[in-house]
Amino acid sequence: MSDRSRTDPEPDTVFADLRGHTALVTGSSSGIGRAIALELAQAGATIIVHYRTSQAAAEAVCDSIDSAGGTAAVLQADLGCSDHYERFVEQAWNCFSGISLWVNNAGVDLLTGDGAQLAYDEKLQHLCQVDVQSTLILSRLAANRMQAAGHGSILNIGWDQADRGMEGDSGELFAAAKNAIMGATRSLALSFAPQVRVNCIAPGWIRTAWGEQASDTWQQRVLDETPLRRWGTAADIAQMARFLLSPSAAYITGQVIRVNGGAER
Repeated sequence: MSDRSRTDPEPDTVFADLRGHTALVTGSSSGIGRAIALELAQAGATIIVHYRTSQAAAEAVCDSIDSAGGTAAVLQADLGCSDHYERFVEQAWNCFSGISLWVNNAGVDLLTGDGAQLAYDEKLQHLCQVDVQSTLILSRLAANRMQAAGHGSILNIGWDQADRGMEGDSGELFAAAKNAIMGATRSLALSFAPQVRVNCIAPGWIRTAWGEQASDTWQQRVLDETPLRRWGTAADIAQMARFLLSPSAAYITGQVIRVNGGAER
């Protein structure tokens, strides 16, 4: 008698399997976007790596996917310019004859580098242009095509403290932008159902570039506010992204999922 418990599962029953799908991840040359691109590729998806200025870094992500046996391409676009959106989506759809998964991850960095030196109103303008405007417009452009094809899944990135608040300039600015994205996700899910699912991940304290250089005070604050007593990683977000985009999450849409180690304050 054969041992069925040791039989490999059929392809359509593999958890979070993305074989046969093509995914575009905006802002995927580094950080969380890079981790998502690599995770989706590991799940079997063909990947389009988007970048604005970091071409070498984007090509390095593509090379990593190729060397692991996957398929990837790179695509450039400045998401701060709304005039680029329709051409960007058209180019993306032509890369591999269609896209079934779209991740709006790109966002402006206002905590490190040149962005940290901008005035408050300039920071707000950049957040509205890149984070909010590109997420909404690109979601609609992608969803229209997916709806016509009969299927698709879109994932946006919010922030776990957006709807409960955090003190300071950055807290105010990111709350305004990410609350807009989280609310729009719920509405987009209604607009494009049942063919297209739209969800959002709200990350907590994730150790990206800012977290690496944060002061001892902030390092301790993260531990104090996070029941799991550690920083989150880009891989933590990427693994949730893989699930939400996959057929394993086929009955999930219009949701904002917190990935934050249990933090509630």
